[in-house]
Amino acid sequence: MELEEIIENYGEYLYHLSYLYVKDCQLAEEITQDVLMKYMINRTNFRGDSSIKTYLTRILINCCHDKLRKLKRKTMLSQLMFFRKNEPSIEKMYVQKEVYKTLKDSVLALPLHYREVIILFYYEEFEVKEIAKLLNVSPNTIRTRLRRARELLKTNDSLEEMYAALGGEFYEGV
Repeated sequence: MELEEIIENYGEYLYHLSYLYVKDCQLAEEITQDVLMKYMINRTNFRGDSSIKTYLTRILINCCHDKLRKLKRKTMLSQLMFFRKNEPSIEKMYVQKEVYKTLKDSVLALPLHYREVIILFYYEEFEVKEIAKLLNVSPNTIRTRLRRARELLKTNDSLEEMYAALGGEFYEGV
């Protein structure tokens, strides 16, 4: 089937379905384009065991899940940073800078196996499965290390003090 036919027959369906998943028009358009591009690149892999609509829907669902995971991770990361309200005072900017430095120092002070998963997951935005492959361990091990690293960061007294100094503007669920 040619791309024009696919777009004509399934384009609107794919867009609406992706919008139901992500609730964002631009993101839904991007996902729809990604799905069509993936289909065109890998159309030789389509075995015909199901209809094209079913195949495209499966690709779309996977793309939506990937995008939502990345958005969730970026949201978490942005919460690690500071929220700006109009013009912060110089004192508040200094405290925020200190909090960021303390957070950075706290992450760097973690044992290597915890530090590497935090950096790969939050800063480099790798997925758990990708990190597991990189480190040659199981995905469950990565999830456990992430959980334990977060717990270690939560119990850091200097982070707690900085959190209190900011009046709760720093994400406490690191």
